[in-house]
Amino acid sequence: MMKARKLDRAVFLKELSELRKKNVGEYFENFTRHHRPWLHELAQRYKERGEFPVMPMTLLPSYYTNAQDKEIAVCAGLLLNDGDKTLEHVQAFRKMIGDSPWKWFETRSFVSLSLGKNQHKRFGGVDGWKIARLFDKLWNECHILTYEIPSTDVKESFVRPIGIQVELIAKAQQCSYFDVLTYMLEDCCVGNYFYKLRLFLQILVCSGGFSLGLWDNDPCGLKCPLTSDLRLFLQTWFPNYRTFGSVDDAIRLFGFERETDFFYAYLGYKELQKRNPMRCKLYATKYTDWYDGGIKKKPYQWREIIPEIPF
Repeated sequence: MMKARKLDRAVFLKELSELRKKNVGEYFENFTRHHRPWLHELAQRYKERGEFPVMPMTLLPSYYTNAQDKEIAVCAGLLLNDGDKTLEHVQAFRKMIGDSPWKWFETRSFVSLSLGKNQHKRFGGVDGWKIARLFDKLWNECHILTYEIPSTDVKESFVRPIGIQVELIAKAQQCSYFDVLTYMLEDCCVGNYFYKLRLFLQILVCSGGFSLGLWDNDPCGLKCPLTSDLRLFLQTWFPNYRTFGSVDDAIRLFGFERETDFFYAYLGYKELQKRNPMRCKLYATKYTDWYDGGIKKKPYQWREIIPEIPF
């Protein structure tokens, strides 16, 4: 009898939670019917403007034209962090991987970074052994051997492009590209791992904006890169998102064609805040007051406070 009561209570609580989530979601969608189109326009216009913050994973591949060179450059950028020395560190990495990053990778030239004094020598602020470890793991995953049948003699040896290998594994294991890369790059000293891998995929899979579109689409879909600042941006427009679900659940409710476009909306709003801080502050304050108070406003009242997009 006691177990039955506990089970009934668990079912009741689950149903209550689902009802609460449904109500929060419906309220948000109804309240933001004039706000969400503005955010979509902000993201699109920011993408089309073509000016973005300096990020190692987008700056380093910009020096190359060959797709495979760009792919390796983006991988190298995983080890670099944004900061005051970003340009200096990117130039050091550019010198390290040379004119053909793919050849540097294919011929295992990175191995020299794990030998002798190079192990603890810093390249672009990163220890040589850390760089060698990351590319060694990638190379081992992408190095393909085919054999003569029925003998065991090697017929062919080649290195498959990383994007193709990731796609093949994802299809075989029925998982996302993110899951494959998590497996590939385990223990590879990639700091801020969760954010960087999502940004990495946005750069290589998507097109438009700062993305390169070098890899085929991930059938499982891509998720928005998350930072503490972006979470605050989300909370500005969805104050009670935690009662709805995860950060990803909340971002999905904004209705972008790609969840990764929410990242452009965030970057675009940061640009607006620099250009017109008072207007942005007024809008965010009014928005929060209306949202928390359940206050319905007419379209013209929204238009009076929504900031103009000057790009």
